[in-house]
Amino acid sequence: MDTNFILAVVALFCGGITAFFSKVAGENQVYSPSYMIVQAISFVVFAVVIHFIERQPFEITGKTIGIGLISGLFAGVATISSLIAFARGGQGSILFPVVSLGVVVSVGLSFVFYNEPITTTKVIGIGLGVGSILFLSR
Repeated sequence: MDTNFILAVVALFCGGITAFFSKVAGENQVYSPSYMIVQAISFVVFAVVIHFIERQPFEITGKTIGIGLISGLFAGVATISSLIAFARGGQGSILFPVVSLGVVVSVGLSFVFYNEPITTTKVIGIGLGVGSILFLSR
């Protein structure tokens, strides 16, 4: 089996658990910014441990610093939006499928910026995925 696919499945599983914990935090009426800070601390600790294990120095270019900051900003907006929606009584069975439609944005941006080929199979797959998400959110 392709290693990239296995890594994607690991990311899918871990991303799903992370999203579920947003539901748990919202249900417990957590103050969203405090939760996000604790979550960010664990993220940083994880990255530092990986640096230590791999014995790699902290290296990053100015361009990728900007990309990281913008990505972090969008992640922050996505996280706080989800937390607030859950704290206001949003149902996971509706919110999770809607949030997962973000894959359409990612795929579209990959097509535009990386000129990835748009095949009939990919279009049908994305269409089926979007359709299933829309059905799940009803």
